[in-house]
Amino acid sequence: MDRLDKEIESICRRFPWDRAIWFNGVWWSRGAFWGLVEAVTEKLYDSGFKSGMHLGLVMPNCPSFWAHVLAAWRLGGAVVPYNHREPVNAVTSALKHAKVSMVVLSKERSNLVDELNREHIPWGLALYDAPFKESVQALPEYPGQEGGAVIFYTSGTGGKPKAVPLSHSSLYMNAISCIDQVEPIKDGDILLNALPNSHVLGFSICGLLPLLLNLSQCMLSSFMPVKNVLEAIRSSETNVLVGVPMMYQFITSALSQGESLPRRIKAAISGGDKFPFALDEILEKYLGIGVLEGYGLTEASPVVAVNRSYSARKLGTVGPALPIVETKVCDHEGKELPKGHEGVLWIRGGSVADGYFEDDGLTDAFFKDGWFNTGDIVSIDDDGYIRLHSRESDVIMVGGFKVFPEEVEEILLKHPLVKEAAVIGVNQSMSGQIVKAFIVPKLDKQPAKRDIWSHCRRLLASYKIPKIIEFVDNLPKTALGKAKRSALREE
Repeated sequence: MDRLDKEIESICRRFPWDRAIWFNGVWWSRGAFWGLVEAVTEKLYDSGFKSGMHLGLVMPNCPSFWAHVLAAWRLGGAVVPYNHREPVNAVTSALKHAKVSMVVLSKERSNLVDELNREHIPWGLALYDAPFKESVQALPEYPGQEGGAVIFYTSGTGGKPKAVPLSHSSLYMNAISCIDQVEPIKDGDILLNALPNSHVLGFSICGLLPLLLNLSQCMLSSFMPVKNVLEAIRSSETNVLVGVPMMYQFITSALSQGESLPRRIKAAISGGDKFPFALDEILEKYLGIGVLEGYGLTEASPVVAVNRSYSARKLGTVGPALPIVETKVCDHEGKELPKGHEGVLWIRGGSVADGYFEDDGLTDAFFKDGWFNTGDIVSIDDDGYIRLHSRESDVIMVGGFKVFPEEVEEILLKHPLVKEAAVIGVNQSMSGQIVKAFIVPKLDKQPAKRDIWSHCRRLLASYKIPKIIEFVDNLPKTALGKAKRSALREE
């Protein structure tokens, strides 16, 4: 497979009147969408963007986002999508690390302009139905990677985001394998695209997959308020849901309060976090179907395994691995364990990344002889179904997104009245985890919780802000003086 943009251009030109994207109450045909792609390509070309360059994208889900992705690919470049809700310092740090030659912003993120100018990063302001207002010249050139399509930033176990480069080939193989394996999805179906497309699950499965194949998508810039999402599902006649457990909790909560969805929904697919049994029962009550749970990683492009049909699903598992993914379970020394034993999951295959961008140390730590260490504790039964048991690290899962305790602790310690801080995840009945912070005040002067929350709101994305704050006299420590999070979780 050469490039994804060629595959998408081919289907858009062959079927220009087919529905491609439902957005803001309007259906975009494949022909109309490709017209926007060509307009953006011309603007990028005029700005000096060319093969080997990286294009940063800081914008919500919208047709223009995907027009920029495809335009960059047509010119031989790669894209670096980044969560548009992240604070300025996190965005600019990632874009510098990714060596972007240019950044395209949504109007809502014009607060990034001053910092981008200070860092000498050229930028353009994206619009809904056009590329960007200003052309920029003399873009900085960096050596690109052969076949590179996208660089995603994902949470690492040490608290530092990791940059994962994925190729056109790996994304294509994963998408095709998914559509071949998930039985309910058929030609002509309409998928819900409400997950952030800056995240690999939203990008690959919700956004890219329908454009690449004979499918359509109902695209939403945000999942909130949920009432708008339900109206979009009804209006667009969406019949396949793709989300994370928290999203399904919001949907079922709204349905329990009088909202409705037609019974044409034929599949509900979930990833990003373990799906609660109780939530599956509620989903079946209101939609007539449960969930097809899957499991993926940014490094796997992203799907590793999925329950493939309602007749064959096993609740509590994430299904068998895709045919393109080879798995093994090992102990902490890397020795392979017999089937059924709990251990660390290792994977390899054509959709698995080769390493991390600009980080040989991390690459050497996680990639060995073609295998990738996922860091997840699993067991695999005789039928090949994978059961997730726990996370090897302290990473907190909030609505399918990872939160580094170290990042939140660092922000808390910047508050003048915080002496020490430790952060853990607290399990909720259905929505995964929320962030809890234990704080030791300075000089016995306890700050108001509202002041801590206000401080965090300025420096952290909303899902990273502690929902629970507990003031304590001291923190349990390891022999090396580090906060002992395991002890805090046991309290």
